[in-house]
Amino acid sequence: MKQAWLATTLVICGLAQALIGGQVAIADDDPTGAQLLPKDTLLFFSIPSVPDFNEEFDKSVTGSMLRDPELKPFLDDVRKKIDELSDKLQAEVGVTIPELLAIPKGEVTIAVMERPARKLAPVLIMDYGDKETIEKLLKKMHDGLDDVAEHSTQDVGDVSVHVYAFKNVEPNNPFQTLAYFNDDSCLVFSTSVDALKEVLDRWDGDSTDTLANNDIYKYVQDRCKEESSDPALVWFVNPIGLIQSSLDMASEFAPQVGMAKLFLPSLGIDKLKGWGGASYYGSDDFDGVSKTFVHAEQPTGVLNVFQFPATDLAPPKWVPADVTAYFSANWNVPQAYQAIESLVDSIQGRGATAKQLDKFANSEDGPGLHIKKDVLDLLDGKFHVTQRASEDSDEPAPKFLMAFDVKDPAKMKKTLAKAAKSEGANLETRDFNGETIYEVSAGDDQTISMAVTGGQVVFTNDTPSLEAMLRTVSTAPLAESAGYRKIAKRFPPKVSMIGYSRADAQMKAAYEMLKNADNAEFLEGIDVKKLPPFEALEKYLRPSGSYAVPDKKGSLFVTFQLKEGDK
Repeated sequence: MKQAWLATTLVICGLAQALIGGQVAIADDDPTGAQLLPKDTLLFFSIPSVPDFNEEFDKSVTGSMLRDPELKPFLDDVRKKIDELSDKLQAEVGVTIPELLAIPKGEVTIAVMERPARKLAPVLIMDYGDKETIEKLLKKMHDGLDDVAEHSTQDVGDVSVHVYAFKNVEPNNPFQTLAYFNDDSCLVFSTSVDALKEVLDRWDGDSTDTLANNDIYKYVQDRCKEESSDPALVWFVNPIGLIQSSLDMASEFAPQVGMAKLFLPSLGIDKLKGWGGASYYGSDDFDGVSKTFVHAEQPTGVLNVFQFPATDLAPPKWVPADVTAYFSANWNVPQAYQAIESLVDSIQGRGATAKQLDKFANSEDGPGLHIKKDVLDLLDGKFHVTQRASEDSDEPAPKFLMAFDVKDPAKMKKTLAKAAKSEGANLETRDFNGETIYEVSAGDDQTISMAVTGGQVVFTNDTPSLEAMLRTVSTAPLAESAGYRKIAKRFPPKVSMIGYSRADAQMKAAYEMLKNADNAEFLEGIDVKKLPPFEALEKYLRPSGSYAVPDKKGSLFVTFQLKEGDK
């Protein structure tokens, strides 16, 4: 039985390996994966054209890096290891890795639907080109399952569906069966015959009850569309549907779990209708673009904690050009507080939150601060986060700095001073350039430093960065650097969030640590000491940018990398 399961697993893994290879183009008039699935599909992931994906990836900066001659000695070791694995796969299954990678000819889709009721059914749909290899794999799977499952066939229209019912499986095991059908040049797998019937019902491509016609799916994909190119990847999740289906399944074995569904509206989770996106290679002058849209029309409950209105965002002058990453956002703090207060009061009674905050403020054991009046009400909403690459590979954490804009700096200074004087605070103070720095040990030889300066309250584990803010000596600001300005040109005028990162600086320490590790052969036969100096690959690592903008039905998040850019 063990050998049977091993063979079957290798076959399924082999089919999964085929997701990243292929040579032949799909016919334009074939229905897409989204057209073969029902409207209420819970999860959807698709590579619309595997050959196009491979071609565009090969043109990308990463593809160019993998062809760099200085990387060849290391990659030769990798190829030898792949050849060894290929020989083992051929011995077990009868096909090689190159044969597997030659299977897909067009779209590959992975989805999850609820079919039958209270049963989540994964589905794999794959257009293939090498029929001989597919037949070998299917025969090997059939032979491997012979002792552990009963094989039968069901006719659905003129298609024969193969069904393997596993023997001696626990009743609560969700994988009772494995089923598939092979129609011309398309192979479809699932754990449910009902799910396969849903696909076959839409096989002609003329059904209107499809994911492609789902209004939320269409809106998400429309907002994630890139006019200059077709997507390399497309995905979509029905969050509330997935949560409800999971709770329904769990309630069969633990009925009390089903009660959780009653709280979804009060939490506002029922407003989270869709979450999806698309990724692109070679779009205009972008090396890569990824777009994600969260569909949450008229959010309520906890979703209101995450409200970020659009405004002007840019790095302040104190952010130096040598940071490895920068992030900024405009958070609606009053609305976030109100959302939390409403939720707590709905459970504990009207005014419960205010009473608890008052009690905490007047407690003899606490710092004597009112969290809302002395902290939250002073926050402007804008905040900034910077990160620096660690120069010491032994440091336990990256260097970060968080700065929150405040409405009344003088009052915030009083708040921080009052907190420092409270019993058990363990805050040490010192003066620096006319301001007070508060410091507390965070373990692992780390110190968290705090101060109010320049209209912001600052928290950091990188004390030199805070001291640089407090100095009057000017430094080269990030906002004026060539690399950031090229990225910032792509930001809309009004945004909820912006981000900037330098992959070269972020990866250098980890690369050097890997290359110089004592046990350099992390996989037998692959010697990481053959990796070239980091400088050989640094030229391929481009700065990247990101931003978010609100929408009447949610929020759009965009991440991109330019084909060329200054460091």
